[in-house]
Amino acid sequence: MSLLKNRDDEIAFEYLYNHYINLMLYTANSILNNSADSEDAVQLAFMRIAKHFDSIEKTICPKTANQFVIIVRNIAIDIYRKRHREATAEFIEELCECKTQEIYASKLDISMSELPQQQRDILYLYHIYGLTVKEISKLLGISKAATYKRIERAAKQLKQIYEEEISDE
Repeated sequence: MSLLKNRDDEIAFEYLYNHYINLMLYTANSILNNSADSEDAVQLAFMRIAKHFDSIEKTICPKTANQFVIIVRNIAIDIYRKRHREATAEFIEELCECKTQEIYASKLDISMSELPQQQRDILYLYHIYGLTVKEISKLLGISKAATYKRIERAAKQLKQIYEEEISDE
């Protein structure tokens, strides 16, 4: 509440909070399918709302509901994307650790060889050589966002190929 300027704003914020909390939880949960992550998204949304409370409509109306839903939806999507990126990165790291085991190493090598060269290169740079996204983006002359996307797509493709290799046995 320290983000709010005066007592009237605090009262209005609390009123809006009580009125829209369930709608926001529902919206976040429809994206995240996880109540803990949904609660985190709603908390972050209300912090953002408090920070920019001057630009928020302070009455119960469709405009306010839309503002709140849009804010929580964007935060929930960010959380979802981050969670998805982390899961993909964990899978790749597990595969790299398995490289010491001969059975998995050959399957991983086969899967890597089936990737297009560009995807193979970016995975090697990021996961094997340990370069940062910033370093890779400078090296390849692309934006950081493009680098993230390429890593994500390559990892997803590798996971799919690897799982097909495993299931073929």
